[in-house]
Amino acid sequence: MCNPKELLNKLYNVYSIDPKDFVAYYVCKNTDDVFKTFVATILSQNSTDKATYVAYNNLESKIGVTVDKILNISEDELKKVIKIVGLSTSKARYIKNIALFFKRNKIEELARLPCEKLRELFLTVEGIGEKTADVVLVNCFKCKVFPVDTHIKRVMTRLGILGSNPKYKEIANFFISSLNEDELLELHQLLILHGRKTCAARKPLCDKCVINYCCEYFSRMGKH
Repeated sequence: MCNPKELLNKLYNVYSIDPKDFVAYYVCKNTDDVFKTFVATILSQNSTDKATYVAYNNLESKIGVTVDKILNISEDELKKVIKIVGLSTSKARYIKNIALFFKRNKIEELARLPCEKLRELFLTVEGIGEKTADVVLVNCFKCKVFPVDTHIKRVMTRLGILGSNPKYKEIANFFISSLNEDELLELHQLLILHGRKTCAARKPLCDKCVINYCCEYFSRMGKH
């Protein structure tokens, strides 16, 4: 069984991280703005990076990605600007919801809270689930959390380390128990790259995988 450190080291030697491949990371790194990062993360849900960047840039140039500017336009206007990402009706509502949250809660005060409390507060906002909250927390607050997206879920399911159908919390805790904040963010990104480039949903490149020696899927398929 591969442990978290082993996975980090193996994948680190294969993939190079380009900040632009991770919308939330890129926005937080370049703006240092938690609200903008939330907006980017919401836009990225079930959408491609390319479409997300187009929608985010449309929103920034046509409206402005600030709490007040988002609250001063209608949901219909917002929906039109972000239409390219899909699910624009629900995403417009979620963006409005998080804008209202930041209108009521000052970032300076939020930043002083423990990560656990901050996570609880974010999860009270309709449209902000565990993954969205954790993406913002690990990128902007350097919290010890581990966002689990569809790529990571697929990789971990195939590895079989946590059984045939590991839950979000099980996967997150597996990594949180062994890695520090910086390592958690790095492995989160590396596993996503691995899921995109090697452990794809269809036709995974098992023979080229550097962690196939500890993968139940590889073993089960008789690909030794």
